Amino acid sequence: MPIGKWERRWRSWRGQGAIEADLTPYRRLAEEIQRRGEPLGTLSDAHLRDAAFSLRARARGGEDLELLLPEAFALTRELAQRVLGMRPFDVQIIAGVGLHRCRLIEMQTGEGKTLAAVLPAALHALARRGVHILTFNDYLARRDAAWMRPVYEALGLRVAAIQEGMDIDARRTAYAADVTYATAKEAGFDFLRGGLARDRREVAQRPFHFAIVDEADSILIDEARVPLVIAGAREAPAADPYRIAAVVAALTEGLDWERDDNHRNVLLTVRGLDRVESQLACSSLHDPGSESLLAEVDRALHARALLRRDVDYLVRDGRIALVDEFTGRVVSDRRWPDGLQAALEAKEGLVIQPGGRILGSITLRHFLAQYPMLAGMTATAQPAAGELSEVYGLRTVPIPPNRPCVREDLPDFIFSHREAKEQALIRDIAHMHEKRRPVLVGTSSVEESEFLAIRLSAFGIPCRVLNAKNDEAEAAIVADAGALGAVTISTNMAGRGTDIRLGGVGGEDRERVLALGGLFVIGTNRHESRRIDDQLRGRAGRQGDPGTTRFYVSLKDPILVRFGIDRLISPKLRPAEQEEPIGRPVIRREVERLQRIVEGQNEDIRATLARYSALVERQRLTLFEWRTAVLTEEEESTAFAARAPQLHAEMLNRLGAESLKQIEREATLHEIDTAWADHLAFVAEVRDGIHLVGIGGLDPFREFHKRVAPAFGTLHQTIEDRTIEILTALQGKGDVLLDPAARAPSSTWTYIINDQAITELHRILLGPGSSAAAAGGALVTWPLLLAWGLWERISKRKTR
Repeated sequence: MPIGKWERRWRSWRGQGAIEADLTPYRRLAEEIQRRGEPLGTLSDAHLRDAAFSLRARARGGEDLELLLPEAFALTRELAQRVLGMRPFDVQIIAGVGLHRCRLIEMQTGEGKTLAAVLPAALHALARRGVHILTFNDYLARRDAAWMRPVYEALGLRVAAIQEGMDIDARRTAYAADVTYATAKEAGFDFLRGGLARDRREVAQRPFHFAIVDEADSILIDEARVPLVIAGAREAPAADPYRIAAVVAALTEGLDWERDDNHRNVLLTVRGLDRVESQLACSSLHDPGSESLLAEVDRALHARALLRRDVDYLVRDGRIALVDEFTGRVVSDRRWPDGLQAALEAKEGLVIQPGGRILGSITLRHFLAQYPMLAGMTATAQPAAGELSEVYGLRTVPIPPNRPCVREDLPDFIFSHREAKEQALIRDIAHMHEKRRPVLVGTSSVEESEFLAIRLSAFGIPCRVLNAKNDEAEAAIVADAGALGAVTISTNMAGRGTDIRLGGVGGEDRERVLALGGLFVIGTNRHESRRIDDQLRGRAGRQGDPGTTRFYVSLKDPILVRFGIDRLISPKLRPAEQEEPIGRPVIRREVERLQRIVEGQNEDIRATLARYSALVERQRLTLFEWRTAVLTEEEESTAFAARAPQLHAEMLNRLGAESLKQIEREATLHEIDTAWADHLAFVAEVRDGIHLVGIGGLDPFREFHKRVAPAFGTLHQTIEDRTIEILTALQGKGDVLLDPAARAPSSTWTYIINDQAITELHRILLGPGSSAAAAGGALVTWPLLLAWGLWERISKRKTR
């Protein structure tokens, strides 16, 4: 549904209220830091070490960090100059103060966020309170920790980085450091692993204190609805995914199945259903008892029709690697839910990786809520300032650039069809390359980047392709994208966090590139968020350098078609196919309007998902508070002694108090974990079908609460009952024999959930803003709705 005028005004006002534009208090503090730092320039290195030792002692003695800030920032600034040759600018000092005060700092690309974060991180680390700097990928965590290490060590602090593949001992050591760099994903996984620990030595993290989130808009907004999941082994499905994939591959679109690209739905026709049943030699897939097989067929069809190789996923080293829809980058350890991953592996003829039973799950939003203090930094915060303020309590502080930005952002070129756009892209890139001006082209997918590279090669234009297939080398490639005559094609986020230096890495041809106008950045599509577009624009014009940006858009681009550009543009204004860009301002306005509509829809989806996940998160906190008390022996169970006193006395006499206590603790932890896994499975079942209650005019969200809350209410009693059953069954044994798969999960991955968007049929009959019509429609058409709902419940469950 398009966003209305008042909704747009509300969001605009809300965003402005979340922005802290007055920097006067920050500038005054920066001036004081400058005064404190002037005498430090004359001191020897030994005197500076003594000053750092004194600061550490005062901070660890309990002195208010706000009072220590001017002195600590001044000392850190001086040390950075001496050990790195980098002296933080005043704007970086202001940014550091904002981070210390738990603000969301917006600094333009290339303004030095990495160094700015060292100032507040060091201040809090002086007090021996662990500081986590959460980066976008492992490379940045490793690079930034090594890069900034000399500053921390000069202050007498220890720094470490978490990397994927580390063992528990290495992780525990890294988290024990004063400052720890890690991806938000790895830190979240370690949190989940700690929630399944059976021994305190298996918990890698110490209590949380302060986190600084780099690339905050991507992590806090785009990744917020992707929950981290920890899973343990489970039995393989009875159906053969390869056989089903072969049957589905033989079906014909339009005859055997149909899809609706707008809502990513795909359904078998009557003919297709008959063909599948015949090929599988089974009875009707809608017969009772066939639900599982029908679900497997539907997943195979989903994998074939809706998931595209080199767009939604890659095949790497014999495995599926998922591509993030917002960034165009591969996201490691990410899977599709349940049997959909296996269906995709069968489609590609790969070895099917083991599935897993979910043992624990948490969204990044709720994980980050574990930190008492949270701050963030990014180049593109203002468009999402209202949401960041409401969800995380973070006010956005825009930091002016150290040097004025002189980049020229040209208006979009909008074309009637994609072929005209592609021809213009090739022509303009060739023109820039002929002049030797460096060009960076941002594409939306791996497929598009490779297609464009092939077209350019055909015209004799050499280019370097930077996409999710070669992410290990992407930093070096991006760093050289400003070289004379360079043409670099990149997916949206590739090489993020790496400076592009005009004239190449060494800057040999800097003056020649400056004379040509600097880096020219081209976007081949508008994206679902203005922030993604702005991140690409920010590649040009760093630190006062010249640069130019332009986006090339066609009215047939997938995003415009999917979200209904034809409905926004009047038929009278819609142009016929033409080779030249469309000059009508109304067309440009409607394209921009569509992007705002999509942003609003995505924000609504995040808000809806947050409402559903909030209850489950409160339940997790309640249960895991009990679990932690059991693990740390702060709470001893008395249920066994109270409900089976004779057996308890016999085991106490035979095993001794310590051994029996250990057995009770082990059994209780096991049953807590088992019960929570069962509860998560129940929640998933309820969530998958909850929108069907709208057929009867009920509120899905309220019904979700009515089902999930009572189920959790019985969990404590269930855990105690099961624990006593285990202990009773151990009569005559001296140990607790637990399933190894339940003791420790075999694998972890991020798990893409479905926002359970209502279908177009439901929107028409039960859509928002027309409750009377919806109720009337439900009464008149309830047989149709019921049949549709049952079909969705059976065939679409757990597949998106």
